[in-house]
Amino acid sequence: MSSKNIFVFLLLLSLIILSCQPAKEPGVTDNKLNVMATIFPLYDFARIIGGNKINVTMLLPPATDAHHYELKPIDIVKVCKSDIFLFTNFEMEPWAYKIIQGSAENTRMLVVETGAGVFLLPLNEEDRKNKNYKFDPHIWLDLDNAQKIVDNIASSFVKKDQRNSDYYLKNAAQYKLKLAALDRRYNSGLAKCRNKTILHAGHWAFAYLAKKYNLEYIAAYNASTESEPLPQNIFSLIEQIKKQKIRYIFYEDLTAPRLAQTLAKETGAGLLKLSNGHDMSKDDIKKGVSFLFLMEENLKNLKKGLLCP
Repeated sequence: MSSKNIFVFLLLLSLIILSCQPAKEPGVTDNKLNVMATIFPLYDFARIIGGNKINVTMLLPPATDAHHYELKPIDIVKVCKSDIFLFTNFEMEPWAYKIIQGSAENTRMLVVETGAGVFLLPLNEEDRKNKNYKFDPHIWLDLDNAQKIVDNIASSFVKKDQRNSDYYLKNAAQYKLKLAALDRRYNSGLAKCRNKTILHAGHWAFAYLAKKYNLEYIAAYNASTESEPLPQNIFSLIEQIKKQKIRYIFYEDLTAPRLAQTLAKETGAGLLKLSNGHDMSKDDIKKGVSFLFLMEENLKNLKKGLLCP
């Protein structure tokens, strides 16, 4: 390592250590908790639960792959300034342990695994070969899981700021009612569809949603965003579309729909978007798009794509 690189490394290390000194209790400056959330669902849930009692920031930039994010020293510095650090679990953010280790000097920061206690779907054997993948990480697409995440976030706010506990718990309860109502609309809207197969021309992401509402789920790729479908798998998908007379192929918002377009061209099927709830564009963030809005849009497209009454 050159003397210049050593200097930069030591400078960054010093910055991290200084930034991770025990933070002041909330209330000394603006009476608000400083919350850092890794990805959009956690950010959006925290924003609603915390309301005007918190300052919440999303760690990952919009349109970033959370699974394979390359953690930077500045990220640890940002997190160290927080009262609460929210991450999903080590399946979704395997790099989170580095932040936890790097933030060890901040004894006042509360680290919260928001996915603790949720229902988990195991991945198939091929995906489990990847040491970071044992369970499907897209837990919030089961709306029961989403409610559990809300509970975990609310509990962390109460633990850190008991003075405003009633406020946090009330907001969480109201939001859970909205999630439960949305769940009922999914149940009723997808109960009598002519087609029961979600054929997704993307990476494995919607298994929780499919299982929750008794649908079959077929994805072109496995859970790793670095994977590519084999030619024989593409031919198999084309045959399935024709055999099952599938009218629509689904793809994710931020995924280039080249495969979806290829499948549509070969089969005559239409294309519809589905959101995985965490891949957000800069425009979506600026517009204030919410998790509930994304799930409502998913329901509309699922009802159309599955030929539901």
